[in-house]
Amino acid sequence: MEASKIKSDLRDISLLIAEDGEDIINIMDRTFKMLVKDIHLAQDGAIAYSLFTQNTPDVIITDLRMPNLDGKAFIKKVRQTNTTVPIIVISAYKDDLNEEELKMVSAVLEKPINFIKLVQLLDECIQGLNK
Repeated sequence: MEASKIKSDLRDISLLIAEDGEDIINIMDRTFKMLVKDIHLAQDGAIAYSLFTQNTPDVIITDLRMPNLDGKAFIKKVRQTNTTVPIIVISAYKDDLNEEELKMVSAVLEKPINFIKLVQLLDECIQGLNK
């Protein structure tokens, strides 16, 4: 990925990642620690919501199928208090989101994760916040 294609300074953002796959969350942690200011990790939706209320991240990346509070319920809880934070869904089951739920998110990325595309989506979300 060319740095010139990224228009935002990702070093200034706070990122919340909700993902129950241990390998995936470890890779995302290592990848995004080099790119963003703050990163908060949760392995289920309940922990993710708690971290969301404590930290107010600039962008959320979430899986759909997680224990305790699934991604759909997590997104709905976030939207009850914050309608503007960008949410990127990563899932092997993107068809789990109905039309109304799709309106609540900024983007959907299918697994396996293409990290170049994920960083590009993150960049687009940040650009949208800065408008």
